[in-house]
Amino acid sequence: MNGGPVRGSGVQAGVVAGLAGLAVFLVMHHAWIVPIWYIAPVGGVMAAVGGAAVGAAYAELEPHLPRRPWRAIAVALTFGGILLPAVVIAQSRGPIFAMGADGGGTLLVPGSEALVEVLVGLIGVTAVAGAVLGSLVGRTRRAAAATMLAGGALAIGPGHNIPLLGGSAAVAKEIAILVAVIVVASVVLVEVDARGLSRRTG
Repeated sequence: MNGGPVRGSGVQAGVVAGLAGLAVFLVMHHAWIVPIWYIAPVGGVMAAVGGAAVGAAYAELEPHLPRRPWRAIAVALTFGGILLPAVVIAQSRGPIFAMGADGGGTLLVPGSEALVEVLVGLIGVTAVAGAVLGSLVGRTRRAAAATMLAGGALAIGPGHNIPLLGGSAAVAKEIAILVAVIVVASVVLVEVDARGLSRRTG
């Protein structure tokens, strides 16, 4: 079940899902905060690469997930759960960034402290959470490694603001956007992967 075609389909679906998640992020950021469409070219590359990592992890976990339509819910809960520890840490620590009405702002802590919060409190914690969940769900070292990489991709991509805005007045919007991105990307991932496999086996 975990052969090359299955993994390839998952990676391709992950790329599409990553781009769909980016589109949701940009639209909601435009409506709720400020337009940032100028990041679309670089963001598209990052979303495609990160989506590929998430799709590879999905391919490892897929045999252990429920059938559609429940599978998209399980995927959203799994990848949302990978980010949850970083959210809890950020909320308990408080904000390190003050965001202005124009989307800009200033750091509230020294730059070295902010860097540690991002590298350890976000990327490190999320990668470990990914490895743990991947091991529990996928039951193989390869699944753990794939979800560890996916965790890092989720941290750098949709979760990038978690340590900056934790405990701030902007956290409600941040979490709402994050949830929307994860839900939409999960549905796209599952459905695109399923259609890709059906075309290859049909």
